[in-house]
Amino acid sequence: MTPGLWLIYALRNLRSGLQGFWILLTCLTLGVSAIAIIGSLAASIDRGLAEQGQPLLGGDLEFSVVQQGLNAELLAHVRSLGTISEVTTLRAMANANGKATLVEIKAVDQTYPLYGSLLLDGATVSGRVPDDSQSVLVDPLLLGRLGVKPGDILKLGTAPLRVAGIITAEPDRISDGLVLGPRLLMSHAALKATGLVQPGSLTTHRYRVKLAGQTDLKAAKTLIEAAQKKFPKAGWRVRARDGAASGAERFVERLGYFMTLVGVSALVIGGAGIANAISAFVDRRRKSIAILKCLGLKNRDVLGLYMTEVFLVGLLGIAVALVLGAAAPSMLKLLFGDILPLPVSTGINFKPLLFAAALGLLILAGFALLPLARITRIRGADLFRGFVAGSNGGWAWGWLVLSLLFLTAAAGLVIANADNRGVTAMYLGGLLGSFALLGALAYLLIKLVTILPRPRQLLLRQALGALHRPGSASFSVILALGLGLSLFVTLALTDETISRELRAGIPEKAPAFFVLDVRNSELPDFKQEVGKLTGVTTIGNAPMLQGRIIKVKGVEAEKVTPKPEAAWALRGDRGLTYATDLPKGSELVAGKWWPADYAGPPLVSMVDEIADGLGVKVGDRLTISVLGREIEAEVASLRRVNWRSMGINFVLVFSPNTLRAAPHAHVVTIEMTGGDEAAVVNGIAADFPSVTVVRVKDALATVSDLLAKMLVAVRSANGLTLLTGVLVLAGALASGLSLRSYESVVLKTYGASRRQLLIAFVLEYGFIGLVSALFGVLTGTLGAWYLATYLLEMPFVFSMATALATAVLAMVLTVTAGLLVTWRALSAKPAAYLRDP
Repeated sequence: MTPGLWLIYALRNLRSGLQGFWILLTCLTLGVSAIAIIGSLAASIDRGLAEQGQPLLGGDLEFSVVQQGLNAELLAHVRSLGTISEVTTLRAMANANGKATLVEIKAVDQTYPLYGSLLLDGATVSGRVPDDSQSVLVDPLLLGRLGVKPGDILKLGTAPLRVAGIITAEPDRISDGLVLGPRLLMSHAALKATGLVQPGSLTTHRYRVKLAGQTDLKAAKTLIEAAQKKFPKAGWRVRARDGAASGAERFVERLGYFMTLVGVSALVIGGAGIANAISAFVDRRRKSIAILKCLGLKNRDVLGLYMTEVFLVGLLGIAVALVLGAAAPSMLKLLFGDILPLPVSTGINFKPLLFAAALGLLILAGFALLPLARITRIRGADLFRGFVAGSNGGWAWGWLVLSLLFLTAAAGLVIANADNRGVTAMYLGGLLGSFALLGALAYLLIKLVTILPRPRQLLLRQALGALHRPGSASFSVILALGLGLSLFVTLALTDETISRELRAGIPEKAPAFFVLDVRNSELPDFKQEVGKLTGVTTIGNAPMLQGRIIKVKGVEAEKVTPKPEAAWALRGDRGLTYATDLPKGSELVAGKWWPADYAGPPLVSMVDEIADGLGVKVGDRLTISVLGREIEAEVASLRRVNWRSMGINFVLVFSPNTLRAAPHAHVVTIEMTGGDEAAVVNGIAADFPSVTVVRVKDALATVSDLLAKMLVAVRSANGLTLLTGVLVLAGALASGLSLRSYESVVLKTYGASRRQLLIAFVLEYGFIGLVSALFGVLTGTLGAWYLATYLLEMPFVFSMATALATAVLAMVLTVTAGLLVTWRALSAKPAAYLRDP
């Protein structure tokens, strides 16, 4: 036979439908579609950010500095590049009707926006920000918080401003990063009238440029390199339109990366379901295979025919998955386009689809070849021997090696496609280790059952005997469900740990408010007046400046390769402070603190985990740009910081003589016992209009809400893995269906009732589910403990309710799936088996 004939006969066999292939098809489609959908969505968002980079950034280029604007020389260079738009952003408190709330201010000029459209009051045409000192445009959210409407007056700083309109769409909103309050848009004249911008104020000045010549990305990058080379000490942050939403882009990349790994896990676990489904397929076709061999077909042709049939079904599943992946961006935009904060391109992204298809084929080949190799050990004589249990022979070592080669190629493909190959390799190694651990435990448990004394109770003896009989599904079921439940328990216990820490930490440890931009001159009055407010117990403060690390041990920050967990410390400006004494919540782990009267060269104390991530030790030197001035400081000590205390702490703390003379403000913490927090906010806003009050509970609520949404995505992905485990269970049980039917017939012949068989099955599956749950709780608890202790740095919380819920879930899943699959065995008629020769 030729491969062409294999294809013809395989297609003829499939004319009767996909009966017997549904588990294979579902496992493969679920895994491949998860990878294809996640990859397509991530690529579509990346493409959307690239295609709409100009309106998202607000220009072709952006030069940004903190606290002080560009000097005349730098500004002249920026103006020479094209049309510019200057944008100033800061946070402040808005007041109206006796209420105060945190707002995000953006002051713009009349060229804003250079790209895109600012939509106001529901209009569909681009509007403009009023060019006067008395008007402001507001986010609709502000109307409800302050009880104002268009035409009303609100107070910002020392200036009364009229609400001139409502913002419907702000084209460059995403490029501004984290937004804690409603947006206020105004002119630079209006911002000046508020009196909020003072030396040391936490303001960001952005200069967007619409290039006069070439506007393509390559030309923009060239101009960036030229500007940085010409002004190496400018202290600005420069980005092109491909970096308009770098924070969002990193979040999408990381979430997509995580979800892809979960999809790979589902696909690999589903591989066990594929193997079981194909084993069941070979068992059902045993007679047909024997007949073909009696008619003279060689092993090569019989194997080729059925292998072609299996791979045709696999290609169908992969094709369905690719269609879902290709359609995912369009469906996402159709259903959620109006509320998505990120642009989504609806074009087809072929790279993630090709990756998903190739991975699906490699996994299919890796898990399908070994059970298909059983075909070569079925002989024509088996046609005349009737039902023979366990007649598959030993291992087909050559096929096993070939399967391992395909699986190794799949692992190599995943690693090659990953951005962080080291972490991916460790993840795949952990997945392999989990399989090995659970497999070893399942094997030992099954062996233990074989040597235990046989129970005298008949049904219990039958149930335990079924765990280690030839063709038992116990091993593969414990393996699949154990891994899925481990992930489930890890996430559930981690969620419980974080939730309890947040609930327990707020009353005792956290201040009620953080207050920003408290000036040096008003700090004594601020402390005195706020201390009189009802409920205020403790007021703490620390000086605060903005600066960025530009050199590490003499190497420019852009050329440093930090560990992933410390990379954020080199991106953009960071909060800095100086202190005479070691800050509360800090513990020295290396070096020593400077004396209170220290007056020597600049010294700095650094958080130990960031120092480790940057390769910095005591005695090394850092160069920091503060207000355009470069300061080189020696690392005098390393600190371990308890960030959960929510006290005032910074990554970098300098000796007082280094920064005391620089213009700066203070960050203040206010602790309360009882009292009305809203009254305190309103009182501070009324007496000190230039300061910014951040309510800690509101910030924690925002974080908790974000965490809850992320956990929903993670749990959904874990649910996919658990569902795949159930399909593996169904496939494993289906592969032994003929043996179960045979056993049921024999037991019925000797007088067993359906009720007795049902009880035996329930006992068997309940035991398998219980064992899977125990493994899942054990490994999941260890995983959650590791995450809490070493990554989250929180006290681990074990939840007995989660453990019991996992055990019940595992038992219900296994018993239900087992009974659904083996119901046919309970209904098998004895005559068909007793007549078989």
